[in-house]
Amino acid sequence: MKSNFIKNALVILFFLVSFSALAQEKGQANDISEEEEKLELPRKSSISTLMQEIGLTEFFVRYSRPSVKGRKKHIWGELVPYGKVWRAGANEATTIEFSSDVKINGKPLKKGKYAIFVIPQKRGDWTFIFNTAVDSWGKEAYNQENDVLRVNATVEKSKFQETLAYDFDKILENEATFILRWECKLARITIQVNTVEEAKKNIASAISKYPNDWQVLVRSASYYKSENIELRQALEWANQSIKLKNDHYLPYWVKSEILALQNDYKGAVESAQKALEAGKDDTNFIYAQTIQSQIDNWLSKIN
Repeated sequence: MKSNFIKNALVILFFLVSFSALAQEKGQANDISEEEEKLELPRKSSISTLMQEIGLTEFFVRYSRPSVKGRKKHIWGELVPYGKVWRAGANEATTIEFSSDVKINGKPLKKGKYAIFVIPQKRGDWTFIFNTAVDSWGKEAYNQENDVLRVNATVEKSKFQETLAYDFDKILENEATFILRWECKLARITIQVNTVEEAKKNIASAISKYPNDWQVLVRSASYYKSENIELRQALEWANQSIKLKNDHYLPYWVKSEILALQNDYKGAVESAQKALEAGKDDTNFIYAQTIQSQIDNWLSKIN
């Protein structure tokens, strides 16, 4: 009786162990399957993207935005230590990408995509680092050998900023200020672009493709005139535009302004008068008063 009980107990134990092992195997298989599935969950530090155009250069910034979360006065020097490399955000590397060559605080940097790292200091300027490790995660992936450029960033106290933010400010045709703002600190660097050179490249390309487009020619002439560069070339484009479209006021008006820049006020007046004549029957012509005022100005300089 006792031996039968022991035998039955061993059989049941064997069955339970086997079933448990099988269940564990199946469980492990299910776990692996779930791990392979993509699972989207909310981040503690959300991703943000920023796009800004300066002149003809486009800038794209991508970064994760940590928040203070009640840790005011414990961010700088504690959560983000002074004197050490910080990933300038959270999670993946903070990156900046620009479509043409630029200068950062006057130092040249080739167009492309870069990771940004920062070294905060308790006193004095911070260091902004442009690095090629654009696919890195956290500061542990930072390698100084991948640095392309280091510049100083001026730092000042600012109004409280709960969530880390990057921004562009004081945006002009050729430069802007790039800003990092978090907690009660604001760090800034200057980004410069060569808008004139980019515009000249675009003009050369457009005229090569559309040599007989009067609007391309007159717009090119007008841009050179506005920048007061290569006026002889600008005048040639204006004259070509007039040959192609001699019944429109714009080529004559642009030509008159170019001539005035060359101190040829007589020629400027003659061309401006032709602009008035060409525009008089155009219901959309709203520049008659402006042109006439300029004609009077140039006449006074001739007399």
